[in-house]
Amino acid sequence: MLEITVRSTHIDVMGHVNNAKYVEFLEWGRCDEIEKYGINLWDMVKQGLGFAVVNLNISYRKEAFAGDILEIKTIFRKVRNKKIGIIEQVITKQGSTEVVCEAEVTFLIFDIKKHKSITMPPDLLKILSQEQS
Repeated sequence: MLEITVRSTHIDVMGHVNNAKYVEFLEWGRCDEIEKYGINLWDMVKQGLGFAVVNLNISYRKEAFAGDILEIKTIFRKVRNKKIGIIEQVITKQGSTEVVCEAEVTFLIFDIKKHKSITMPPDLLKILSQEQS
C-alpha cells in the first residue's frame, strides 16, 4: 500500500482533488507495488519491454481535500492467457474504510520495437499469478 498526502497542486477550482490526479495516484500505486517485487520498470524498458495500460475504469466515490492522507491499495487480480493482466486498486483516506476512488486496470506487456503485445516474462507472470485471489 502506498500513502500520498494531498497537496495544493492536486486541487481543482472546486477545492477537492481533481479527477485527473487520481489517474496519477493510481499509477504511482501500481509502480510502487510492482517495485516491491524487485521489478524495475526502467530496466524493463532497457530490455525493450513496455508496461501498457489498455483500459482503466474509475469510480469516484468521495471527495478528498488538501492535507488528506490517501492510502492506495493495489491488488493483482488475474492474468488471462499469459498476456493480459487485471489490477484492482482502491483509494481510501488514512484510517478510514470509506472508498474515495476505485479502479480496475487492464494492462499488457509489449515489445517496444515491434509495438506488439507479448507473453509476460516468466518472472513477472510468476509474481502476478501469486497475487491472484
